[in-house]
Formats: sequence, C-alpha cells, structure tokens
Amino acid sequence: MKFAVPGFDVVSDFYGSISGVKLTVPGSQWFIIPSIISYFTSQGVKTYFETLPEVYIRKRANGSPITIGNLVIENRPEIICQSNRLIHDMKAMERKEAFEDALCVAYTGKKKQVSISELKNFRFAIPNPRTSATGIAFKNYYEEKCGYYGELKENTAICDVPNREIPKKLINGDVDYGIMLKSEANYWKFRHYFPDVVKEKFSWLLLENASPAAIDVFHTIESGTFNEYYARYGYITADRAKSPV
Repeated sequence: MKFAVPGFDVVSDFYGSISGVKLTVPGSQWFIIPSIISYFTSQGVKTYFETLPEVYIRKRANGSPITIGNLVIENRPEIICQSNRLIHDMKAMERKEAFEDALCVAYTGKKKQVSISELKNFRFAIPNPRTSATGIAFKNYYEEKCGYYGELKENTAICDVPNREIPKKLINGDVDYGIMLKSEANYWKFRHYFPDVVKEKFSWLLLENASPAAIDVFHTIESGTFNEYYARYGYITADRAKSPV
C-alpha cells in the first residue's frame, strides 16, 4: 500500500519512535498528535503515530504494510482511532467511543454560502470516498439530497489525502470551497457552514496484537486524558456527548 501525495512531504504524517507503542489515527487529527506524543514522552513512554485516511487505517489494522518512497513499514498498529463507518468486522480486544465531529463546507474570504447542490457550479475539493470516511459521508449526503454524485467530476478536485490537499488548495486559491471536518476548519481558521448536521463519529480500538505497553497507553486514552486536546478544536468528546443538556 503506497502512500504518496504529489507536492507534499508525506513523512510528516509519521511521528515519534518506531520502537514505541504503535498507533494509527485519521489524518484529520494530525495537528493534535504532537501534544499527545509530548505527554507520553513526559511519562517516559515511547509512541509512534501514523495519521492516515480512514480506509488506509483499516488496511493497516488488517496487516497491510505501507510504503513511503523506498521505505516499507510492516509493523501493524496496536491501537487505532477509526471512523465508526469503517469498524465493522474489525477484531479488537477493547473499543472506546472517542468523539464526534461534523461535515462542513470550508472557504476563505467573503464568498457566498452556496447550497450543496450548487457546489457543482464552482471549483471545489472533496475527500475521495475510496480513501476517506469524510468522503463517504459527503457522497452519501449528496446522493440523498442532491442526486447523482458523478455529476461533480467536472469542477471537482477529488483528494486521496484530504487533510493535506484540501487546505492547501483553499489557501492557494485553487478551489473556492472544500469539504472537511469542522475541527479542521477550526484549526485552519477557515470560514465554514453546512445546511444540516452530518455527524462523523470515531472510536478507539485496542487491537489483538497489542503489547502490555499498548494496553497501558489505551487505558490512558480511555481515561479521557486527551479530551481537552480534542475539545479545543470543536470535537465533541464521548463524555460530553453523553452528558445531559
């Protein structure tokens, strides 16, 4: 399974010590991971993170190696964070509901907030549903509300690694609008909107190959130690989602 994005240093999606506890999480969380690594380092725990699109995460959890240039990483993750859309049939020792986010249309400047069905008339970028859970969510929404998804192809940039590609396209003015999660729009300080609430929920999974050290790391995550990091960008953590209003 090759991982490459033209014009990007994809090594930046791999963090920490390869000899440490191995975790793979969605690419949309890349800006949170350095704080988590710093916490574990302060506790004397080595960790290794990969931030990848969710379909890649499923493949990595099932044992697929990942190739970056001439480097092949064969070690399977011991812990993953995965979209609930893609955890069916996955074998795990433990599962913990993590947080939820929501789809949005992000943009820069003072552009009009056009309807989803009007987006096909503008230059816009969407996550590839073949690689991304966000892409799957948007495709399902579009087909339910607007009709044939294939009609988007003419003006659309379909992005295999959306967390890297879409923000750059918006910043450079290559597209007018981009589909992403609200947390990403908050990080980049993009203006954003969406006509309906389309939630994307995530869970932490402790995989069957987990080492004792990985079990300890999972229990630290499970305790809510990092909820503050996620809430900072607008994620609704599981404890808040279940709290009475």
